[in-house]
Amino acid sequence: MNTYSVTELRQKTSAIIKAALEKGYVHIIQNSKAKVAVVDSDYLTTLQEAYEDYLDHQVIENRRDEPTITLEEYLKKDTIKP
Repeated sequence: MNTYSVTELRQKTSAIIKAALEKGYVHIIQNSKAKVAVVDSDYLTTLQEAYEDYLDHQVIENRRDEPTITLEEYLKKDTIKP
């Protein structure tokens, strides 16, 4: 498992960072509980993008039943004229 104690983190920081880079992440435990994770930056970016995609999908699903208007109707409402 990718788990290290806070003491190990203090003593083996470079090795733990290397493990996080190789495995994507490692957990740091304190008082027998996972408290934080050391995460590879690229992995974090991938997770953030996936979460943003998920949130976008949720917004679309929640708005699916809302009333809609056609493009022509929208353009008629537009107050900006060329």
